[in-house]
Amino acid sequence: MSMIGKSLAHYEITAQIGKGGMGEVYQATDKNLRRDVAIKVLPEEFAKDRNRVVRFQREATLLASLNHPNIAAIHGLEEAEGIHFLVLELIEGQTLADRIKASPISVEEALKLALQIAEALEAAHEKGVIHRDLKPANIKVTPDGKIKVLDFGLAKAFAGEQDQVSLSNSPTLSDMATQQGVILGTAAYMSPEQAKGKVVDKRADIWAFGVVLFEMLTGRQVFTGETVSDTLASVLAREPRWQSLPPNLHPRIRFLLERCLEKETKNRYHDIADARADIQKVLADPGGVFAQPVTTLETQTKSRQMLPWASITIILIILAGTVIWYLRSPEQPQEMELEYSLPDNQQLHLSPIGRGFIDVSPDGSQFVYSTTQGLYLRAVDKLESRRIPGSEDITEHPFFSPDGRWVGYFSLSDQKLKKIAVNGGIPIPLCDAPGSFSGGQWIADKTIIFSTLWGGGIMKIPDSGGTPEPLFNREAALPTEAGAIPEVPVLPTLLPDQENVLFTDISDLQNMQIIVQSIKTGEKKILFPGMAARYMSTGHILYGLSENNITKLYAVPFDLDSLEVTGGVVTLVEGYSDYSVSDSGTFAYITEPIAAAKSDIEAGSPAPQGPILVWVDREGNEEPLGSPTADYNQPKISPNGKFVAVSMGTPSDIHIWDLGSKNMRRLTFDEGFEITPIWTPNGDRILYTLQTEKGGIYCKNADGTGQAELLVSLLPERTLWPYSWSNNGKTLVMGELINTEEEEKLDISILSMEGDHSRRLLLQEDYIEALPQISPDGQWLAYCSTELGQDEVFVRPFPDVANGQWQVSTKGGYAPLWSPDGKELYYLIKKNTLTEAVMAVDVETAPTFKSGSPKTLFQGVYVASAGSPWDTHDGKRFLMIKPPVAAPLSRQPKIVVFLNLDVKLKQEVPAD
Repeated sequence: MSMIGKSLAHYEITAQIGKGGMGEVYQATDKNLRRDVAIKVLPEEFAKDRNRVVRFQREATLLASLNHPNIAAIHGLEEAEGIHFLVLELIEGQTLADRIKASPISVEEALKLALQIAEALEAAHEKGVIHRDLKPANIKVTPDGKIKVLDFGLAKAFAGEQDQVSLSNSPTLSDMATQQGVILGTAAYMSPEQAKGKVVDKRADIWAFGVVLFEMLTGRQVFTGETVSDTLASVLAREPRWQSLPPNLHPRIRFLLERCLEKETKNRYHDIADARADIQKVLADPGGVFAQPVTTLETQTKSRQMLPWASITIILIILAGTVIWYLRSPEQPQEMELEYSLPDNQQLHLSPIGRGFIDVSPDGSQFVYSTTQGLYLRAVDKLESRRIPGSEDITEHPFFSPDGRWVGYFSLSDQKLKKIAVNGGIPIPLCDAPGSFSGGQWIADKTIIFSTLWGGGIMKIPDSGGTPEPLFNREAALPTEAGAIPEVPVLPTLLPDQENVLFTDISDLQNMQIIVQSIKTGEKKILFPGMAARYMSTGHILYGLSENNITKLYAVPFDLDSLEVTGGVVTLVEGYSDYSVSDSGTFAYITEPIAAAKSDIEAGSPAPQGPILVWVDREGNEEPLGSPTADYNQPKISPNGKFVAVSMGTPSDIHIWDLGSKNMRRLTFDEGFEITPIWTPNGDRILYTLQTEKGGIYCKNADGTGQAELLVSLLPERTLWPYSWSNNGKTLVMGELINTEEEEKLDISILSMEGDHSRRLLLQEDYIEALPQISPDGQWLAYCSTELGQDEVFVRPFPDVANGQWQVSTKGGYAPLWSPDGKELYYLIKKNTLTEAVMAVDVETAPTFKSGSPKTLFQGVYVASAGSPWDTHDGKRFLMIKPPVAAPLSRQPKIVVFLNLDVKLKQEVPAD
């Protein structure tokens, strides 16, 4: 029954604020003191136990003595009309749980909030009060950023004098929590000793404080589980995912978290004041809240490297001063070239074709580049670069926001487009871009445009994130000529007229074209052969061409009004892998790595080669199939073991490799991308996805005869991929990408192969569920899921997936496969897009499912990109894709910065 509008004593209830196991909470007006308060009405069952009421009154008196600016005050415990209720301070603002959910919290802000929480705990502990239920939902953040900790000590007051408790509720106390013997608090934030039902002291609060701080720094809960029991097991047995903390986090904070989250109380901080002091020292550190890497310019000769350190320091200071003077000089600017060599602890992240990734800020003062450790930022007038704290291990295609305060980039680890502040923090996901992101630009109207390879074309999203939309008006866009290969646009750039987009079409890798297209009309104009085109405000287009295995960069004058080239070409650079330029004239490029001559390669060194298909046995021994090097994806062995179907090329088509004759033949010739081939159970036909606007799942005779049959069309907001068959061949199990304005996720669905080919979702959750595989007896479904925060392999009954769930992998798992007899499950351990190991698990499937402990079959580096990247026919050897082996390099890539390129272009290539 609603209490809104009623009165309890002299308190008039005006609104309900919340409800939990310890009662309902209302906003009320104190008519005597004319102030708003919070009223917590205690459950009816509570009032029936007079002894508990007396104990609660005693505890409430102690709690009311707490007087601290970061603790929500208790004004009193009262009774009216047989109802017992607490009168509490009314706190405006959102809970910390809502604040974490709303947007990422910077490291500095998280520490400032944590400092206030620590100060509140310290004040309470000095009074002998332990919170016992500290969690983000019990912490309020006022509009001016002040912390107020709620419900201090109520957990114990509610339980009474029982010191030992046994089980927890999650996420809040349930109605059953009014009974004795129930663990208090929320399972995800409980200390191990609470979870075990042991006597607790203030160190339980210190544990919870560490969990809350960890969650603020990472944006995700530390300990999770599907049930309360699973969550408690996670608290007791699992370590936090330390790698999810912001990289370069101040070591004192990392140490603080380790001490707070010690499972043994004797090893944990004994007093919250220690944590408070550590946070204060970090916030006062002149170096900031991150540990900053220090690098220097590489000296150019061995003789320089042998100079005394003092002399080197003087030289570097003079050089830095020269650059700073040059940048600030009011005289006519002249060209100046600076060369940066990366220190030993940095390695550029290069794409499989040797391309690096770099971008210059709009004002030309700094540049960002991708390394294998994350994004690094460097000012052109500084002698050191710094890692952007929070950027993932492997990043690609960084690009600055117009104000230079943010960097957008593609995260290879989770296949998302993200942004991160240049000062660091938690990366903000903007949208999914699985395996296909090919360049982006952040434009002034708070929009990001970007391109994808797999049928997406050029898209746009708000810079706050959302569902990507086509940049070009689909109705106005000119149709592709019949029989022509559809364009594959990459590296889009909006021209200053705000009406046309410059991009590279890579549909024919041997003849790439620079194209300009109108956003309004869709009209396209091919300008000239080339790649990676960018427009400069001087009226020039910069672009690249590969000639004799060396990529050269050119500049040509270009008229925006007529969209025509107006002059001759000048060569800027010979041998680059990526470049960027600002309108202010700062031009930066990564030099092209040069392979060593054959005569310089040491005996036994691997010869350069592209991706190949290989057999790998259970001991890790490799045997190449003999197929040519190519861009392979999703290989599948025929049921008779004589053929391999595989997706190849860009755009991709389905090819079939004959294992006997060692002959490759092309099966599909449609426009667009044809991917994820699987064989029908009898091996006569092959199913695959045609990924275009009017695509779908098709079926075609494996011998190439006849026309392909459309089984199910792709809807605008859904993409389907075939993965596995039921044992009777009547049901196809698919992966399904749902991409709507409301959601974007991967689920698992099934398609009937009978009648009208009806389709229905099988597994659909907020997390990713993908790569389904049916067991040989048709009774079990293996798949991978991110429900525990990373890819893990699970098994469910099929088709009644709701009748159970078993976790098979324990430390990550991807792309499961069954052995032919159904007695083993195999899966990959991967990092980013490459495998680290192949695992095997013994399983029983009758009368119910059981799995043993995972064991490593072999270790090795193989492709583990989107889709199922491997297969087996007999469980004795596995079909894998071996990535390219890089040739030894005679020249490591460097970063070269050229100042005032605009001056050079105006002098050498004047635009009309």
